[in-house]
Amino acid sequence: MEKKVGCVIAYGKKHTNYGTSLVGYALIKKIQQLGYSVEVINYIKQFTFMQKVNWIINSLRCGMGKQIMKRLAVRKNLKNNPAYAKNISVRTNTVYEYKKKKLIPIFKDYKGFDALQAGSRNYDVVVVGSDQVWLPHGLPTKFFNLLFVDDNVRKVAYASSFGVSEIPKFQHEATGKYLDRFYKISVREQNGKKIVDSLSNNTAEVVADPTMLLTREEWEKEISENISASTEENKKRAEKGGYIFCYFLGSNSDARKAATELKKETNLPIITLRHMDEYVETDEQFGDEAPYSVDANDFIRYIANADYVCTDSFHCTVFSILFHKRFMTFYRFAQSSKTGRNSRIDSLFELTKISKKHIFNGEISGIFESVSWDTVDEQINKLRNNGIRFLEDSLK
Repeated sequence: MEKKVGCVIAYGKKHTNYGTSLVGYALIKKIQQLGYSVEVINYIKQFTFMQKVNWIINSLRCGMGKQIMKRLAVRKNLKNNPAYAKNISVRTNTVYEYKKKKLIPIFKDYKGFDALQAGSRNYDVVVVGSDQVWLPHGLPTKFFNLLFVDDNVRKVAYASSFGVSEIPKFQHEATGKYLDRFYKISVREQNGKKIVDSLSNNTAEVVADPTMLLTREEWEKEISENISASTEENKKRAEKGGYIFCYFLGSNSDARKAATELKKETNLPIITLRHMDEYVETDEQFGDEAPYSVDANDFIRYIANADYVCTDSFHCTVFSILFHKRFMTFYRFAQSSKTGRNSRIDSLFELTKISKKHIFNGEISGIFESVSWDTVDEQINKLRNNGIRFLEDSLK
């Protein structure tokens, strides 16, 4: 009898982060390729007022105050800036159309925590992954940590990330308890392994991000076969080439200055995707082309056909590596920040053996540094094979 796998992924029906969509798609596709039936567990939350208050208090204790303020600022900017709101609506709808084709058809909705808990018994295995699913502020929701899953159902984590360099001390015990319920745990970065190994009785394995489980050839096939009418222009523009692709989630002004310097050196135009995680007012003057009707496959196309890529995104960096691009990655967070998420970038460079000259340190010249792509591909193949073996061992 075919095993049924429930997947818990960071999706968000209104979320426009391309990495999140592609992670979910890649993980599900790989599990299906291994011969399993898959459903995405879609939790429709019904929090009480006090649960919402407790979530805010926990988030503040975890040092997430700035992130909460950023969310409120986004809402305010949407209200006060009609042009910005219109453009974001175009992007949201375009990404949602992608999800309607690739993810939502296999969603299984569970409304409220009781239904979610009972529904967990519908599966032989529940897999959570990947991306920053174990951020400390989300612990009380009991979702991504699989605290809702029945004790008798196998729980597996694939390439899960805590997203922070350390867990707040007041959460050490609770974090250890939920980690101990897992059958097998794999994480995306070395720092995550340290957290699992130190706080629980489990030993974590570092594996490839789901987007790396699929080969470059599989991604090329994906973007060649999936072209919507609304994104046909993106395909034409990307294939024309001759541009610098900029994908910045943060507001780092040095990243924009460096990209502008690269533009002067190369005499190439900048294609940028503006206001991804927040409204950055100065970005209205940054870049020569700024399309909004861009889906997840368009995102890959723009990377694959770019002459140069500048980004502060983990997944944009991953695809730059897969497609052998000349690229520069910028840190989004201060290195001293306890809630910062730079460790995943450092870990990616270490695992793929790419020189950190491709991480911005004040000079854009590192983008011209040659890369031994044969060595990198060899490392990625090892990571991919280890990731597939981990899934096979965990699910069988």
